[in-house]
Amino acid sequence: MTGTTSKTAARKHLTDIAIKALRPGKSATDPLPGRSSGSLLFKCRASGAVEAYYRSRDHGLDQLIKLGVYKKTPKNSGLSLAELRELAAGYSRIAAEHGDIKAYLVRCAAEEEVEQAERQRQLHEQQRLAAIEASKGTLSELFRDYIEDRRRDGVSAAQIKEFERVLSKDLEGEKVVAVSKEGQEERLDIMNMKAKDVRPEHVNLLLKPIWDRGAGRQTGKVRSFLVAAFNFGLKAEHHIDRSSAKSYGLQMNPADPVTVPNTSKPGERALTDKELKQFWYTITKVDSVGAIMARVFHFAFATAGQRPLQFIREPWTSYNLQKKYLKIIDSKGRGSKKRAHFVPLSSRALQVLEQVRALQSPGAVYPWSVGGQKPIHASSLSHAVSEWFATEHAKLDGQPVQKFTPRDIRRTCTQFMQRNGIKDFDSDVLQSHGQTGVVVTHYRNNPEAKLPQMRPTVEAFDAALSRLLDSSDEDEHQAEQLDLFEIG
Repeated sequence: MTGTTSKTAARKHLTDIAIKALRPGKSATDPLPGRSSGSLLFKCRASGAVEAYYRSRDHGLDQLIKLGVYKKTPKNSGLSLAELRELAAGYSRIAAEHGDIKAYLVRCAAEEEVEQAERQRQLHEQQRLAAIEASKGTLSELFRDYIEDRRRDGVSAAQIKEFERVLSKDLEGEKVVAVSKEGQEERLDIMNMKAKDVRPEHVNLLLKPIWDRGAGRQTGKVRSFLVAAFNFGLKAEHHIDRSSAKSYGLQMNPADPVTVPNTSKPGERALTDKELKQFWYTITKVDSVGAIMARVFHFAFATAGQRPLQFIREPWTSYNLQKKYLKIIDSKGRGSKKRAHFVPLSSRALQVLEQVRALQSPGAVYPWSVGGQKPIHASSLSHAVSEWFATEHAKLDGQPVQKFTPRDIRRTCTQFMQRNGIKDFDSDVLQSHGQTGVVVTHYRNNPEAKLPQMRPTVEAFDAALSRLLDSSDEDEHQAEQLDLFEIG
């Protein structure tokens, strides 16, 4: 008896076979587990499609909730029997908890509408706040506002021009914030940041390229301008006669904590043309200096003032003599990121390298090395210059040459390029200074792409250096006399 009852109950549940066997106009019911849980109702339409409904009774009335279309085959759209049963079970729970399913769904829709309205209100509020945020001025706008304020206060035209020059040459443009292992630069346009978002580390990024090119006094000057501009911004919004409509929302002066060391007098030292020529031809005559060490200085001049502390640590593999360039990993400054800097090599620079190669034994790993297996120590550079100063070579016209250091060679080359008509921008690119202005995209993606731009600069520099080194003392004397005549 019990077995028969069990089989009868089992037959009440539909199978996929039974549902697929339904003919148009026919229906079948699949009861849900539990008492008064309702059931699944399947109706086969004239098209052959089988529609599924959840059916329940509420206060003596039948309620039908359409669930969807039964999926007959894997390729057909619709829902499986298991999915339909799960949906029906969900409606069954709603019926048990809330009674009238349709009334409950109407309430849910109304609540969703209210929630949607609240979400819309929040979105509008966010947009309003974003608009307020967007109205906040950038650092560039702040600095320009400051310049106009100075102009209204009657500051001299020369000072205004200096402000504008600092803005365009030293501040605007992208600054390097990181360099990947592949040597690709990541850049940040700090001047286009909201002034309120600028932090001391951003001010450091603005000042570092100026400092790195040896312009210590200029670095301090630019910092003082930034301090003044931020102080102006902190108070400007509350000036009753202020003409600018921009607001900045500043809470602090981010330039205040930034410290720029006082530059010593040697930081301004640059060799004259006569001193350069004298040092070039006589450094190789100082026995205590050594032939390879002497050519370190020749190479520094021949490459228009590349940092000796950087190129001396590069192995021979960094020197592509066929394509005529040197790849330097530029990592100047404490805590700075590494980046690749490609230096085009002039015929003079290649000649120096050939001389160094001839001085070394086969298998040398480093060019600037006595034994070839490890680079010379950085302190050797200063020692070599001191050795030169200890000789009679360090005199011109019977007078001692003013003291200089290996660091001054770079400044010497910079000023030499200025005197010989090479543009500051081209000089800065060649010497791997931080660049101002918008940099072409391929510069960031491929440092080697700068080589074509730099080669004419190197050629112009080398031509000027040749004129100096190849000139006779008589020619130099005549040139000096001509200069005196023109000045008089």
